[in-house]
Amino acid sequence: MQTIRRLYQYLVVFISLEVVLWGLIGLARSAFSGEVVGGGASQLASALSLILVGVPVFLLHWIPAQRNAAKDEEERSSRIRAMFLYGALLATLIPIAQNVLALINRLWLQLLQLPPYYAILGSSQNWAENLVAILLNGLMAGYLFYVTRGNWVEHPTGNAFPETRRLYRYLWALYALAMSIGGVMQVLQYILTTGETLGVTPHSRLANGLALLILGAPLWVLAWRRVQLSLAQPDEQASILRLVILYILSLIGVWGVLIPTGIVLNTILLALLGEGFSSLDFLNEISIPLSTLVPLGGVWFYYGRTLSTEIALLPESLRRSGLRRAYFYILAFFGSVAFITGLHMLLSFLIDMLIGTSTVGVVTLRSRLTAALATLIVGLPLWIQTWRPMAKEASQEGEAGDHARRSLVRKIYLYLVLFACVIAVMVATGSLVFELLKAMLGDPATDLLRESLMLLELLILFSLALVYHGAALRADNRLAARSLARLHEAFPVLVLASEIGEFTESIISALGREAESLPVVIHLIERGIPDKTLSEARAVILPSDLSVSPPEAVRLWLKDFDGQSIVVPTPKEHWHWVYGSGRDLSKAARETARIIRHMAEGEDLPGPRDASPWRIVLYVLAGMIGLPLALSLIGSLMSLVFD
Repeated sequence: MQTIRRLYQYLVVFISLEVVLWGLIGLARSAFSGEVVGGGASQLASALSLILVGVPVFLLHWIPAQRNAAKDEEERSSRIRAMFLYGALLATLIPIAQNVLALINRLWLQLLQLPPYYAILGSSQNWAENLVAILLNGLMAGYLFYVTRGNWVEHPTGNAFPETRRLYRYLWALYALAMSIGGVMQVLQYILTTGETLGVTPHSRLANGLALLILGAPLWVLAWRRVQLSLAQPDEQASILRLVILYILSLIGVWGVLIPTGIVLNTILLALLGEGFSSLDFLNEISIPLSTLVPLGGVWFYYGRTLSTEIALLPESLRRSGLRRAYFYILAFFGSVAFITGLHMLLSFLIDMLIGTSTVGVVTLRSRLTAALATLIVGLPLWIQTWRPMAKEASQEGEAGDHARRSLVRKIYLYLVLFACVIAVMVATGSLVFELLKAMLGDPATDLLRESLMLLELLILFSLALVYHGAALRADNRLAARSLARLHEAFPVLVLASEIGEFTESIISALGREAESLPVVIHLIERGIPDKTLSEARAVILPSDLSVSPPEAVRLWLKDFDGQSIVVPTPKEHWHWVYGSGRDLSKAARETARIIRHMAEGEDLPGPRDASPWRIVLYVLAGMIGLPLALSLIGSLMSLVFD
C-alpha cells in the first residue's frame, strides 16, 4: 500500500510541477512577446490556466510528501522518491540544454547568413523565448538540486538513491554522446558533400553540426568524467548497469563500423566494376556511411577498450570469462547472419549468370555482385574472429572447457542458429516441393529452372549451416557428458533413513534421473552409525523428521561429518517447514537431486523458485516481446527464400 501511495503522490507532483513550470514559461514568453490580442491573448490564457490549476495540485501533494520524508527514514530513502527527484532534474536540465542548443544553432546559421528555419531545433523561436525557458528551468532545477542534496545529507538507507543517481549520470552521458555523434556526422557530411542535396545546403549541415558539437562534446566530457570519478566507490565499479551500458555502446559501435564499411565497400566495388561514378558522385555516395563510420568507430574504439579493461579487472575468473563470452557470441551471431546472407546473395548471382536469365539486367547483376562481396567481406572475418576462439574454448578439457560448454550464452547461440536453419530448411524444402508438384500437374512457374535452383541453393546452404552447428552441439554434449560423469563419479552420496520406503525410493529415483553415474548408498539408522567407508561420502541426505530428533549416535556422527548435509522436508506433527510444508515428496526429491548435481559439478546452488506476481508479469512481457521477434525472424527467412 505504501508503494502505491508513493507512486500516486510523486506522479501527481511530477505532472503538476511540469504543468506549473511550463505555465510560468508561457506566461513569461507572452509578456516578452508584447502582444495582448489574438494569438497573444490565447497564449496568456493558456499559461494562466496551467498555473491556476497546477499550483494547488502541486502544493497539496508536494507538502505532504516533504513532511513524510522529513519524519520517516523509509519514506526519505524510497526508490520512488529517488526516481522522482532525479527524473525531475532531467526534466528541467534537458530543456535547458535544448534551448542552449537552439540559441547556438541559430547563431551559427546567422553567421553563415542562412535563414533560421534550417535549425535542427527551435527554428521558430527567438532568443527571448529560449532565455525564459533556460532561466525558469534553471530556477526549478536549482530547487530540486537543493532538495536532492538535502536527502543525501540525511544518508538515505538502501540502494535506491545510489542506483537512481547512477542511472541519472549514465543517461546524461548517453544524451551528450548522442549529440556529439550527431555533430561529427553533420560536419563530416558537410566536408564530403558538394552542391545542394534535396534542397538542404551543405552550410546548414556545418551550422547544425558545430552547434551539436559545441554543446554535446563538453557535456559528454563532464558527464563521463563524473561517471569515471564515481568508480572510486566499489558499488559503482561493480554495477551491472555500467556493464550493460558498455556492452550496448560497444555493440552500437561495432554495427556503426560494419554496416557503413559494407556500404562503402559496395560503392568502391561498383566503381571498380565499371559503374560510371564521377569524383563528386562517388563522394556523395559515401558521404553518409563514411560520416557515420568515423564517430561510431570512435565509440567502438573507446568503449570497446573500456569494456575489455573492465572485464580484465574483474577478480572472478568465471565471471570474467562469461562476460567476454557473451560479447563474442553476440558478434558471432551477427557475423554468421551477415556471412550466410552474403553467401546466399553470391550464389544467387552465380545461378543467374550460369543459366543466362534474361529477366535480370547487367546493372542489376553488377549491383548484386558488389553487394554480395561487400557483405561477405564484412561478415566472414567478423564470424571467424569471434566464433573460432569460442569454439576452441569449448573444445578444451577441464574446468574452463566445462564452463564454456555449459554457458547459457553458448546454448542460446547454438539453438538460435539451429532454430533459424531448421525453419529455413523447412520453408525452402516446402517451396521446392510445391514448385515441382505444380510443374508435374501442368502449371509450371514462368521460370521454373531459376526458381528451383534458387530454392535448392537455399536448402543446401542452410542444411550445411544446420549440420555444422548441430555437430558443434553434439560435440559439446559428448565432452560435457564425459566430464560430468567424472565429476559425478567422484561425489558419493549417502542417504540416511529410518526404513526403506517412499522417501528412499523417491530420492534414489530422482538422483538416477538427474545424474545416473552418481554413487548412492542407503544407510538405515537401525544399523548404527555409518562405517568409515560411508563417512567418506561428499554429501548426506536425510529426512527432516530424522534431523529433528536423531538418535544420539547419529547426531554425533552428523556433527563430525565434513561433507554437505541436505535435509528433505517430510511431514512431522507440530513442525512446519518454510518452503516445504505440504509439499509433494516427489517434487522435494527432484529438487534435492538438482541440488546434489550442482554440488557435484561445483556450481552455485539454485535458490528457491519465487512464483511472485512480478515474475509472472515478466514472463508475460518476455512472451509478448519474444513472440513477435520469433515471427519476425520466420518472416525474414521466408522473404529471403522467396526473394
